[in-house]
Amino acid sequence: MEIRTILIGGVFPALLLGMGTVIMKLSLRAGISLPIYLVFVGFSIFCYGIFFAFQSGMREVTVSGGLFAILMGLSWSTAIYCMSYGIAVLKLPVSVIAPLTNSNAIVAVILGAIVFSEWRDLNFVKVLIGTVLIVLGGIIVSSSLQPNGR
Repeated sequence: MEIRTILIGGVFPALLLGMGTVIMKLSLRAGISLPIYLVFVGFSIFCYGIFFAFQSGMREVTVSGGLFAILMGLSWSTAIYCMSYGIAVLKLPVSVIAPLTNSNAIVAVILGAIVFSEWRDLNFVKVLIGTVLIVLGGIIVSSSLQPNGR
């Protein structure tokens, strides 16, 4: 696998999503309400999508692809709302939210194995070890906050 593939497909998204969680807290601290926060996030995604749609010539549009994209958007925006609710209302620190939500990799691996039959190509021992490490890492990092928040 090329380094470019790893950077674009994994490292950059991880950095951007991690920064996004911190930016989420900054936005919420600045006093925006949760629904309006989602509107602004959604608007920025809309603008980004429109830019790339026009740049690519709007090729490859299908109804089923669009419906799956809407389903992904609903799933993602609900997750973002839950995270922002946890930060703004429940006062959860980023150091707790981030490791717990990043265990989404386990869900993606399981669903990918079932939906796309990727289980045929998986080394189940490595998947089990990785799952245990993700869960343990999430527990350890999210519990690292000291009782008084220091």
